[in-house]
Amino acid sequence: MKNKKLHAITLSATMILAACGQQANGPQAQQGAAPANSGKISSLSKGGKKRIVEPAPTTPTPMSACTALYSTPAANATTTNAVIDPSINYDGSVGTLILSFNFDDAVTPAVDFITSKLGIKLGDGLGAFGELPMVAVKAPITRELVSTLQSNLQQYGLLSIYQDRPLEYFLDESVAYIKGDVARTAFKTTGKGVGVAVIDSGVDGTHGDFPNMKKNVKIVAPIVAPGLSGALYVDTPNSDLTSGHGTHVASTIAGSGQMSAGGKYKGVAPGATLVGVGAGDAISILYALQGFDFVFKPDVRETYNVRIISNSWGTSGSQFAPYNPISIASKRAYDFGMIVNFAAGNSGPNNNTLNPYSASPCVISVGAGHAKNTMNVANPRLRKGVPGELASFSSRGIPGDQFHYPDIVLPGVNIVAARATSGPIVDPYLGKNGTTPEPMYSSISGTSMATPHMSGVAALMLEVNPSLNLDGVLEAVTSTANPMFTVSGTIRQLEKHEVGAGYANAYAAVEKAASTAGTRTTVQTSPLTSWTGTVGTTVDGTPVASEHNHDVVVPAGASAVKIKTDWGNPAYDLDLYVYDGAGNTIASSAAGASISEEVVIPNPVAGTYRVQLKGWLNPQTSYKGTAEIDNIVPVQ
Repeated sequence: MKNKKLHAITLSATMILAACGQQANGPQAQQGAAPANSGKISSLSKGGKKRIVEPAPTTPTPMSACTALYSTPAANATTTNAVIDPSINYDGSVGTLILSFNFDDAVTPAVDFITSKLGIKLGDGLGAFGELPMVAVKAPITRELVSTLQSNLQQYGLLSIYQDRPLEYFLDESVAYIKGDVARTAFKTTGKGVGVAVIDSGVDGTHGDFPNMKKNVKIVAPIVAPGLSGALYVDTPNSDLTSGHGTHVASTIAGSGQMSAGGKYKGVAPGATLVGVGAGDAISILYALQGFDFVFKPDVRETYNVRIISNSWGTSGSQFAPYNPISIASKRAYDFGMIVNFAAGNSGPNNNTLNPYSASPCVISVGAGHAKNTMNVANPRLRKGVPGELASFSSRGIPGDQFHYPDIVLPGVNIVAARATSGPIVDPYLGKNGTTPEPMYSSISGTSMATPHMSGVAALMLEVNPSLNLDGVLEAVTSTANPMFTVSGTIRQLEKHEVGAGYANAYAAVEKAASTAGTRTTVQTSPLTSWTGTVGTTVDGTPVASEHNHDVVVPAGASAVKIKTDWGNPAYDLDLYVYDGAGNTIASSAAGASISEEVVIPNPVAGTYRVQLKGWLNPQTSYKGTAEIDNIVPVQ
């Protein structure tokens, strides 16, 4: 499996000492199981030392890309020669440094040294994380201070020293486009029992779309705050008072849609358990780390079975650093069996614009694509885009690089989801006609919107197969993705550094998850029929000669029927429609530049269906089609 990406967050002038190092090469990750097969995440705090860097194996040993990165000789050398943030500002102004260590038990002696030798006290310029092996120090930053910290704390396994810096947030039909609704129906899955933590601006839990918001906190102070007393985190129904970004993200993951007519704006996994962590409107590395630290607390991650952490924030303009404190937090989450998703960033279309936190092999990096072309004159807010096309703003990686590329693309353009009820920065959604405001919802674009789609899909996968870890989820979603093509200029297939494996297919990913050992169900797939043909030339989809029809007989009792047609040339545009016996359209697929179209019909009624392939923009084109059924059988 591919190496994943890691996001870097910036904090205000607070120094953060975190593990940092060089990129490590290792064997490709295999699809794997979470540390605990019960569906609960493992508890690394029970017995033994938790560590970030593992001893380098003396013989070739199969391991995941994430584990391999932190098990090389170079990684082990970091434990005796810490990585120093090359962008530290040594001008003597007060800032915050973050120190990362290899072992949890290094925190106590580090605090003792800083308190006794530097005179900086806990809660007054010094903060110790509870679950992460990190210490934060707020003081005038000089080379002498950094040298003193490194020389005296290296003996405790100091991995890195980084300065806190600011970060940024990466600002109905999308779920159907990736077949998320079909997956829910066919597999009877909603993400129930799977906890998803949203580290963001906060979540407005008072919005009617969040019946499964089980924990919602606001980070009210940095751990280095002078004179700090009381809680760092405050429980509150609404932790998103001024932005609305996190509310929109959480709604895309697990919103019920009940404030919209017919549940129209339902999230991908409406049954998932939400844990909101409000890191504030001006997020920084320190606040993001405090968010991770909160989620790692046993009374949070175990109580709410947090298996997924969704991060629609980061930075750009820098390279992946394995020992940046955010990278270390992602490694710790991976070791807990969690799936960490990061937005790829909104700095495209040029190469080398990827959010560095998303480049880690311990996370999934998510790019943004179009799901539907819905722009019209009446509603200029909605941008024009070909269905399935990569969004121009979606950040790209580096061609041929081991780390810098998005893993997968999901919808991130004109996503309609819940709008915070107090002080949101986004306007109400105006409806497709641009004249029917829906005050409880807003439409936003960005990889911030694509990332929660991935988090929701992961929740569906983990409900049908709780034993999956990040490697298993990533393998399932990338191996079933659809290739993507550009329609600007010369038509070509987009490359790995642009789109990773391509556009996600939620149904196929959940199907693969449900077919893997350790699942609660098995999937039995049976072919029904196949066909070939040639459609005539068409320019605008109107010639009747360009329509070909085929009958498919579907037996009773099928969990789903899958119908697909392939023609192999992305320069040709053909569309697929399926009609029931009464002539009603029950499914269709009309992507832009593609080489195939596919529909999945959950719980189909037995009978004869008419499959129609319609040319839209093509010369004479040969095609082939297939129909098969899935039967989903519970494991006894």
